[in-house]
Amino acid sequence: MKNRFQILVSFSVFSLLLVGFFFYSVWVEKIVYNNLKKQALEDNLTIGESIFGMLEKAGVNASNPALFIRTVQETCDVMKLPNDGYLCMVDSTGNLLAAPGFKGDRKISLTAASFSTSDRSRKLDFHEFYKQSPFNGYYEYEEIDYSDIIVGMKHQFTGYKLLVHQNAKLIKEQAKSKSMPLFWVGLGFALVLSIMAYYIIHQQVKRYQLKIYDQNIALTQINREIKDKNKVLRKKNEQLEDLAEEKDSLLGIMAHDLKNPLGGMESVVDLVESAGELNEEQEEYFSLLEQQVKSARNLISDVLEMNRLENDTSELSKDRLDLISFIEKKKNNFNTLASKKNIKLNIDSNEKELMLITGLNELNRIVDNLLSNAIKYSPMGETVIIQLEKSNTEITIHFKDKGKGIQEKEMPKLFKKFSKLSARPTNEESSSGLGLYIVKILAERINAQIDVISKPEQGSCFSLILPIGE
Repeated sequence: MKNRFQILVSFSVFSLLLVGFFFYSVWVEKIVYNNLKKQALEDNLTIGESIFGMLEKAGVNASNPALFIRTVQETCDVMKLPNDGYLCMVDSTGNLLAAPGFKGDRKISLTAASFSTSDRSRKLDFHEFYKQSPFNGYYEYEEIDYSDIIVGMKHQFTGYKLLVHQNAKLIKEQAKSKSMPLFWVGLGFALVLSIMAYYIIHQQVKRYQLKIYDQNIALTQINREIKDKNKVLRKKNEQLEDLAEEKDSLLGIMAHDLKNPLGGMESVVDLVESAGELNEEQEEYFSLLEQQVKSARNLISDVLEMNRLENDTSELSKDRLDLISFIEKKKNNFNTLASKKNIKLNIDSNEKELMLITGLNELNRIVDNLLSNAIKYSPMGETVIIQLEKSNTEITIHFKDKGKGIQEKEMPKLFKKFSKLSARPTNEESSSGLGLYIVKILAERINAQIDVISKPEQGSCFSLILPIGE
């Protein structure tokens, strides 16, 4: 796998460099070709001017056209130019008058040839070409199958045009031969760099393999230690589960068994009260005893309820109910308890009817607990407000009291088991520390949420957010 990766990277480096040098050599070839072409054009122009100058000095002029054409023909036959270059001469109608080996025995016209500028941006016919003096560019004649670099000049006396040619294909081959060494140098450079890349990658891969090998050894050791620790943790978790089951069983048995002696104590209190009148001190003692027995019975009931809820896996039973009517019944049920502390219970709602589907037994216990807490922690003569709000998907019940409130640092332990807060009931009511924990379990069971807003000395607002249901 690693060898294939190294070869792939090295081949990629080689290919990129090779392509790069290829295009670079093509670019250099184009530059060299343009320079050689430019030089050829300049040479052709100079040659044409020199030939006409020599003819003028020799006294050969248009007064004797036959002599003039014969002299040019002789010049064409003997003149040898670079890159298979040669001379020829035409008149204004395109007829060939002189060329290497031309005998004049047949009529040849160049009007079928095409001319184009040196950058090949524009094509010209013979008559457009003839009007320009001098003319630098390409001359193509399909019957003879060549494309030459040419220079055309119009003689001021004769009106004939002398064409000086050089073969463009040969010039291009020269440019290619000059640029090819650069390509081979690039090929060698690309090969060397690809070998270097292969070697460097090989060394890096080897270094990383050694590093990964060391890390694998370390990870193997860590995994072994983790497995050993997991075995220990698994064993301890099993022990904790056994202890938790034993605790729940013991707690249930103990709470259940305590019901009987507490019931006996309540019977004794009732018998003593029915046996005759008690003095003031005895009545106070028996009243305290009655409160403690009642507090113990409530604690046992909460413990049994907590144990039942924690182990309850039964399916939730849902009922359809009108929450307005439900809350009004709860208010009436708690009026007696509230009146003992001269507390008023007010319902605040803009709705006449609030229908929802939820677990009725769970909602019953939640509202009982939250409303009794609001009464329990409110001072004498205050008002507890039960506010109902509705949205598209939820109904919220707010229980607002004017008690001591809850300190911010105590908020995290508000819904925990047996949590004791600094705020105490205002009339020495009992508190098991399990009520809000049970409320939390019941709320989760009916997919509801509990929110609390409270500030010290400003009271508390417990909000039960219920989904409306289908």
